[in-house]
Amino acid sequence: MKKVLVFILSFAFSCAMPRVIVLQDPLNAEEHLNLGYIYERKGELKLAKEEYEKALQKDKNMWKAHFNLGNVYAKMEDYAKAEREYKRALELKPNHPDILNNLAWVLYKQGRKEEALLLIKKAISIDDKEEYRNTLREIEGS
Repeated sequence: MKKVLVFILSFAFSCAMPRVIVLQDPLNAEEHLNLGYIYERKGELKLAKEEYEKALQKDKNMWKAHFNLGNVYAKMEDYAKAEREYKRALELKPNHPDILNNLAWVLYKQGRKEEALLLIKKAISIDDKEEYRNTLREIEGS
């Protein structure tokens, strides 16, 4: 009887109880944003997109993450999604000329020239950069 009890107890203690392991994301929103930018510069658009989305999970009001996500979608030629992200960025950072420029470009790529012209002219009125003038020339040239 004693041997049976020892066997049962040793069997019971030798079997590990299942454990649930919860891994926490150690990065904050800004760090995900920076990592996404690194991936984007290397051409790793899928990884960049994932990092920008993680940044937004941590901070829904991070306009730069929406802007950069719009840039990724634009590079992937998914202009409708790029437009959506640029508009979200503009809601958080109204009249930002870089956002206006990029939104104008994706609207133009979707065949919405008149809307694009209004936005790029607004961007130029805020900050007269050569890159905005290039966007204007491209839109007007079509």
